[in-house]
Parts: sequence; C-alpha cells; structure tokens
Amino acid sequence: MVIVRKPLFLEYICPINGCFFINQYLGLVSEKSLKKQVISGLAWRGSADILQQVLQIVFTIILARLLSRADFGLVAMALIVNRFVKALTSIGFGAAIIQSQEITKGQTSAIFYIQLALNTVLTTIVFFGAGLAAAFFGEVELVPIIRVLAFVIFLQTFQFPNIILRKRMDFKSFSLAEISSMILANIIAVIMALYGFGVWSLVWRLIIQRILFGALSFYYGKWLPSKPEFKGIGPLFNFGLNMLGAHIVYFFAENMIGLLTGRFLGKEVMGLFNIAYNLAIVPATKIQSVLTNVLTPGFSKLQYQVEKFRTNYTRALNLTSLLFLPFMVMLMAISKNLIPTFYGDKWSEAGNFLLILAVVGLLRGLSHILRSAIIAKGKSRIIFVSTIVEVVCSLPIMYFLMQDFRIYGLISGYLMGAVFGWIYTSFQYDKILQQKHAALSAIKEAIFIALCIFIPVYSVNYLNINSTVGLIIQLVFGSLIFIFILRYMKQELFRQLLSKVKIKRNK
Repeated sequence: MVIVRKPLFLEYICPINGCFFINQYLGLVSEKSLKKQVISGLAWRGSADILQQVLQIVFTIILARLLSRADFGLVAMALIVNRFVKALTSIGFGAAIIQSQEITKGQTSAIFYIQLALNTVLTTIVFFGAGLAAAFFGEVELVPIIRVLAFVIFLQTFQFPNIILRKRMDFKSFSLAEISSMILANIIAVIMALYGFGVWSLVWRLIIQRILFGALSFYYGKWLPSKPEFKGIGPLFNFGLNMLGAHIVYFFAENMIGLLTGRFLGKEVMGLFNIAYNLAIVPATKIQSVLTNVLTPGFSKLQYQVEKFRTNYTRALNLTSLLFLPFMVMLMAISKNLIPTFYGDKWSEAGNFLLILAVVGLLRGLSHILRSAIIAKGKSRIIFVSTIVEVVCSLPIMYFLMQDFRIYGLISGYLMGAVFGWIYTSFQYDKILQQKHAALSAIKEAIFIALCIFIPVYSVNYLNINSTVGLIIQLVFGSLIFIFILRYMKQELFRQLLSKVKIKRNK
C-alpha cells in the first residue's frame, strides 16, 4: 500500500488530523466517508486558496511596480465587459450538476455542449461589440484589449471538468490545476512587463492562465463529453435559471461601482480602485468559493436531516468567522501603511479605498458563508432575491453621493448595499436553520475579537512614523492580541492546536 503524505503547507494550515477546524465542526456528522471527503476537500481548497491568494498578491505587487495605474485601470474596464457576459453564461449549471444526485453522464455532456454554444456566441458578441464598450468608457485604447480578452469567455468552457472534480469532491486535483496555471501565467506576465509590453502583460496573463487551467482540468478530470442526452434536464434548468437571475443581478451588485468609476472618473482612479478592490473583496470571494465548492456537495447530502444540518453548519460558521473576521479587520486597520509599503507611493491613495472596501469584503464573506448553506438546501431563489436587495439599496446611494464625494461616495453606497444584503441573507439563513438569530449567535465571539484587534491596531496610524515601521508594529501587535484573546475565549481549541503544533515540531 502506498501512503500519500499531505503537502507540508497543508499540515501547518490544517495541522490536526489534516484540518483541525473542520474536524471540530464536522465532529457530529455520522457518515464517515462524507466527513472524510469534506475534511479533505476543505483542507485542499482552503490551503490552495490561501497559497494562491498570497502568490497572486506577490505577483500583483511586482507588476504594480513595473506598470502604471492606467494599465491596471484599462484591464479592469475590459474585464467588467467580460464579467457581464460571464454572468449571462453562468446559468448555474455547475451548482445544478453538483446539487443533483440523479444526473446522468449524457445529461452532463448535454450541459457542456449548451455551455460551449453559449460561450461561442457571447465571445463573438464581445469581439464585435468592443467599439461600443470602449465608447462607453471613453477610452479608444480599450478596443484591442476587449477583443483579445473576449476569448477568455470561450476558453472558460474548457474548465467544465472542474464541475466533475467538485462533484467527486476531488479538490486535490482541482487545486493543483488552479495553482499551477496561475503561477506559470504570472511568471510569463512579469517577464513581459520587464521587456516593456505594458498593459499587454496583464492581458496575456489572463489568456495564458485560462489555456493552462482548461488543459489541466481535462487532464486531472479524466472526463470527455459523450453523446448528449437532453431529456430530463428540465429540473436542472429550473434550478440553474434561478442562479442565472442571481448572477446577472449579482454582476450589477459587484460591478456597478466599477462601471461608474470607469465611466465617470477615468482609468487612473479605476487602477487605484482595482488594487484596493482585489485586496478587500477577493478574500470574500475565496471564502465563497471554498465553502460553496466543498460544503455544497457535502451538506446537500444532509439537506433533509434538519438537526444535523443545523448543528454542523453552525459550527462551520462559528469557526470560519473566528479566522475570517479578525483577518478582514486587520486588513482594515493596516490599509494605510500596507499599500505604500508594498505597492509603492504612487498607489498610496488606494489605502483609503481599502479601508472602506475591507468592510464590504467582511460583510460579503459572511454573506457567502450563509449562502453556501442556502444553496446546499436547494433554495437558489433566496440568493437571487438577496442580490436584488443589494443592488436596489446601493444604486441610489451611489448615484447621489458620487456627485459630491466622487469615488468615496461610490464606495459608501457600495458598503450600504452589502449591509442590507447581509441583513436579508442572515434572516433567510435563520429561517432555514429554524433558529432565531442563528447567524449572529454563531459569529458573536468573532465580532468581539475583531473589535479588540481593530481599535489598538488602527491607532498606530496616528503615530508619526514610517509606513513600513508602522506596518510591522501593527502586524505584531494585532497577532499578539488575536493569540491572547483566542487563548482565553477558546481554551480547549487553543490547547489542542498548540499541542499538535508542538508534536509537529518534535517530529
């Protein structure tokens, strides 16, 4: 028998039995195989996303020092166009395939061919509509950029085997494909930037990453489309159409601020906003990606066992929030020193954007955790409505505040939409778990820890010291506060974690 050892970075991030936190909140799941699959999936996806996020930030810092704010702004504008058409193609087929326990291979193949046809049509539309999109933003330089990036939509079709990997809960293969393609694409982009390719370094980074990711998806997925079977896919369409509505509305919830920034404030401000947005909102997106991809297929199998579903998901929310809330609050507190230290002085104003956007990221991350429970229950319509709530609440505020406060008015309106979205989603989450104030009760400890960290760490900004020195003080101070409070609030958790780390060191 061959024993495969987990990568070292997995052991330190999830040190106890592969993943300490996940074992804690899945301890009551009686189905041993399901528990093992979810633990393994979260270990791989959590570790891979942390590694990917760190590497992506490092590569972006390098590129930000080599390229201009306008370069980042132009690519951000072009990607908004792509994200819109991606929303049109995201009919929720992936979630429908994973959630369904009866889908056949022929039906899966039929969905692949439908997705291929849609992506081909939309790639063509974007390619020939590039002039209109460039005119909207008032940037003629956008035309060739949009036309090249249009092919990203078509290339995304060939990531379809990832759905099969997620349904099998083979997140090791999924993670390896994702990280490998990201690293290679970024290395090529940095080389191109060094040789003076400018904005095209960012463009080809995306194209190359999609090509590599698609090829590796088929390699690891060991899946090829067969003869399509269209009969019986009606229920999958019904589930997916609710997700389609959510994706279209969610596009406006996520990107309306980018549309308005690019249209009225220009590519320079768009570049600054894009740096802050990726630091603040991407962690929330990663939380959604990990938990939806892993917990949805796992907890879908428990969706009719109310007590088990409630108990395990409450633990999931509690223990995830203990890490996520302090992390996002630290990001808020260090934002003004973080940006100039790593990205350079030309990006300093992005630190002010990051302070507010980190609050949005925090609320979005919490909402995504709740949404993964809602999807696991098959209640996709709730996701659609919650997204509408965000858009309806944020748009009027953004419109009126932008006139006087420009980018800060837009960000403030964006924040209010996230607040109302969280309120509605948590209300629906409480109903699904059949327990009052279930969401707030699960995260109250994390809120207390976050507040204890934010106040003293943010106060360091008022000291008249170098940004690099200030950042170091904030990171050390915040980390010590987190460890101290966790030690006394979660004593058993802390003791087990500490003892396991000691065991690893002794080995």
